[in-house]
Amino acid sequence: MRYVIIGSGAIGGALGARLAGAGGAHPPVLVARGDHGRALSTSGLRLRTPDEDITIPVVVAQTPQEVTLRDDDVLVLTTKTHQAEAALRDWVDRPVLAGESAADPGATVVGTAGERLPILLALNGVASERMALRYFERVFGVCVWLPAVHLEPGEVILRIAPTSGMFLIGRYAGPGVASPADRELLATVTADWTAASFVVHTMDDVMRWKYAKLLSNLGNALQALLGARSPSLSTIADRLRTEAEEVYRSAGIEWASPDEEAALRGDVFDNRPVPGTPTELGGSSWQSMARGSGTIETDYLNGEIAYLARSNGGRAPLNAMVARLAREAAVAGAGAGSMTADELERRLDEAERAAAP
Repeated sequence: MRYVIIGSGAIGGALGARLAGAGGAHPPVLVARGDHGRALSTSGLRLRTPDEDITIPVVVAQTPQEVTLRDDDVLVLTTKTHQAEAALRDWVDRPVLAGESAADPGATVVGTAGERLPILLALNGVASERMALRYFERVFGVCVWLPAVHLEPGEVILRIAPTSGMFLIGRYAGPGVASPADRELLATVTADWTAASFVVHTMDDVMRWKYAKLLSNLGNALQALLGARSPSLSTIADRLRTEAEEVYRSAGIEWASPDEEAALRGDVFDNRPVPGTPTELGGSSWQSMARGSGTIETDYLNGEIAYLARSNGGRAPLNAMVARLAREAAVAGAGAGSMTADELERRLDEAERAAAP
C-alpha cells in the first residue's frame, strides 16, 4: 500500500516525513506545490521536534499528472478545508492502473481515483467529508490531533515527542457502513501509521469526534487575529464555544465531551519547546496569516457554526463575525496579531446586540 499525501504542509508534511522515515515497500508520495514542493524535491523535508532536527528524503510531486496511481494507493487529503474541493476535483478523475507496479508493461486502467481509491480527509472542520462524497466512493473522516507548524519551504516543526500525534479514523456516512474491505484498510493504516510514531484509533462515530475538535478549532481565528500568545484568547474562545454548543444542541448534533477527549489522549503528548524556533507559534489559521497566504480556513470553522445555525433557522452572530474579520484580515495581508482584544470584543458585542430579538 502506498499513501499519496495531497497537501504536504504542517499535517501532511509531518505524516509524510514520518512514514518515509519508517521505511516500507512503497514510500509515500508528498504532493506539494511552489517553493515548498521545490524545496522538498531538492533537499528533502526538514523535521524539527523537541528531540530531533533531521532531514528526510521524500518522493515529491507538484501536480496530479506527475503521479501514476495504482489500485493499492490510498489518498490522504491534508490541505486546508477551503482548498479541499479544488483538490478533490484535481484528483477524482485521474486514471488508476492495476498491476504489481504502475510501470508494468501489462498494467491497465481499471477506473478512476473516485471510483477505485479510498480517500482519507485529515483536515479541520466537518465539511470536507460532505464535499468528498460527491466525488469519491470510499470516504474516511480523520480527526487530527497533531501540533505541527509549517512556515518555511521544506520545513515542518513538530512540537511534541516522542509520539508524533494522534489520528481518529472512520468510514464516513454513519456507523455500520464499514465493509470488510474498509476494515482491512483501517487495520493496515493503523499498523503503518503506528509504526511511524503516531497513535491511531479507528472509530465508527468519527464525525462525533470531528465535531468536538471543531469546537476547539473555533479559537484558531482568534490566534490569527490577536496573536498566538494573547492573554484574551481563552476568554473570547469560551464565548464562541458557548454559542457553538447551543447551535449543536438546536441542530441535534452530538459531540465527544472534554472528559472523553482527555481520556483518549491520556499522557500521549509531551509538548515541549523546539530548539531554535520562534517563541510564538500558533495553529493552522495563525500559520496562514503569518505566511501571508491571502486565504484562511475560518469559513469552514467559525463559518461552519454560522452555517449550521442558519440551516436551522437560527443565528450565530459571534462566530459569523469572527469568520468575517479573519477573512478580511487574510485578504488584506494584515499578518497575525493585527487586531487588539478590546477591538475584537467591541465588534463581537456589536454583532450580538444586532442579532438580539
